Formats: sequence, C-alpha cells, structure tokens
Amino acid sequence: MAACSSSRSCALAPPGSRSVPYLSLKRRCPVPRAAPPLVAAPPQNFSPEQLAFLERKAAQKAPTNQTTHGQTSAHPSDPRAVPTPPAHWLIHAPPSYFAWDQLDYKGKRKNVDVGDPEDYSRPLAKGLASGTTSCGSWACTEGGWDSPTKRPTTEWFFVMSGAGAVTDPDGTRHDFGPGDVVVLPKGWYGRWDVTHKIHKVWVIHDHDEIPGFGSPTPVVAPLSSFAAQFLEPSVGKTPNRLSKDVFDNGRMSCGYWSCEPGHFAVPPRATTEVFHVLSGMFFLTNADGSARRCTAGDTVVLPAGWSGHWDIIETVQKVWVDIDV
Repeated sequence: MAACSSSRSCALAPPGSRSVPYLSLKRRCPVPRAAPPLVAAPPQNFSPEQLAFLERKAAQKAPTNQTTHGQTSAHPSDPRAVPTPPAHWLIHAPPSYFAWDQLDYKGKRKNVDVGDPEDYSRPLAKGLASGTTSCGSWACTEGGWDSPTKRPTTEWFFVMSGAGAVTDPDGTRHDFGPGDVVVLPKGWYGRWDVTHKIHKVWVIHDHDEIPGFGSPTPVVAPLSSFAAQFLEPSVGKTPNRLSKDVFDNGRMSCGYWSCEPGHFAVPPRATTEVFHVLSGMFFLTNADGSARRCTAGDTVVLPAGWSGHWDIIETVQKVWVDIDV
C-alpha cells in the first residue's frame, strides 16, 4: 500500500492485534488498485508432452496440487503430511515421507538370536481394496530371528536400502538388497536376517486360501532382472511401454513397468495399484483436474475406481503391485 501524504491520515494496527492495517477516519487515504498480473509466455524449451499437459490444465482451470474435498492438502515436501484424499483420488508420498527421521520407533525386536535389532515404521494407507490391503514403510537395524508362524497375509516389498535374507524351513536362503522386489506368500515361515540396516516399502494383502497355488516359496526379483533384454513390449500401445511380471497368485500380482514420454487417459480402475518410482518424471491427474508431480523415490497409490490422466515428461520406470478383490 502506498504511503499517505500526511502521517496523521494512516496508522498501523495496535500492538498485539493481527497484522492487517487499519485506516484513520480523520482523512481518507487513497488506495491504489493493484496492477493486473502479467501472464508469462510458456518457456520455449518445453517438450510436446509438457505443453499438452499445460494446455489441458489451462482448459480445466484446476489447481496443480492435490485437493481433499475442496481443500488443498499440505505441500508434498512436508514430511509429516499424511495423504487423505477422497476414496478414488491418488495418494502420493515423496521420499521425505518415509525418511528415517520420520519413521516411528517401535522398539527392540523380541526373540532374536543374532544382534540387537530395532524396528521403525510408518503407514501410508490402510483399508485399501475393500479393507484387505495396507501399505507403508519399515526399517530395521542388523540382527536375526526365527519366524516360525505361518504368514496370514501375502507381503510385497521393495528394498530401498540395506540388505537381508529370508530362509525357508529346509534351509534355502533368499538374499536381497537395494532395488530388489521381494514377495513373501501367505503361509510362508522360516527365518529373517538383516545383514545391513534395511529400509523398505511394503504392501500387505489379506486374502483367502488360494486352491492350487502351490508351496509358499519367497520370490526375489533383483534389480538386474529388469534389464532391457528381459522385458516385454506392450503391443499396440502408445507411448511405448516395457514390462515384466514377477508374481501372480490370482489375488495379488507384481512386476516392473517402464514408459516413454507421452500421455494417455485411464478409465476407472477395477483394481488397486501401489507403485514405487525408480526413475523419470510425470504428472498424474485426478478426474477433477487436480494433479501431482511424481519423480524417482515417490510411492503412489491408485485405488480401485481411480480414473485420470498420465503425462510422462521423462521416461518412467516403476515397480508395482496390483490387488484384485
């Protein structure tokens, strides 16, 4: 606000009040009108995919941040911001959400026979897929323990850092490290060993017994198994996509997926998907036009019923798990 010609005509708010100024009634003080905002031209180095995204956003006249029942959610860089979108809206967690200093300390593990391991965790979403599925992050320091009780659920996890192993009752050892995808099927039991402080993103699905599924043997898909020579192209789809399936028990499936820059629409989903972004940059847009920018290290949930749009700016690689109820 421009200064008045007389110091007696304007006054500041009294101490202790809000910072909004008030005007003295002794003399009117002219208030200049704000100049209209300047509209900057879009940068000339935008790719066609970026321009298409910006044009669609302008047409929708919607904000580019995630909204929750008409209210803007906390900025994604806020590590304590718990995503609470509507039932069919995407859930997005940046790497800061699962940072070590944001995990809840759960204490020392009991019944260990190697080391003195301590647990840390933080949930991301519960009650997914008709209440059968939850996801979050878990971390543990070095140590080992027997796990003699059969698993009541199937767990998928992606190792963000650290290393460990699970061992079957017959002594078969399954080692895993950074970038690996691991599945512990329902009914599995054996032993856990954390050889280097581990940090993972997990999805747990509670389902009925699956007739004819076979023995509950752990599955480990190392990062190297997602090299280009092991991937299958998606025929007839644009932009170009590559994928590899890792596990499928008829209720839960998981694998790897990559896609080149481009954009495509998604009709309402019949299944719930959770994925972790390995590389790339893209925008996911909800049906109402609210969007989220996603990059490497992000964890995303697309619940059943979600529909929207993908705008891929840089080639995306992700590991995913899909729940069909």
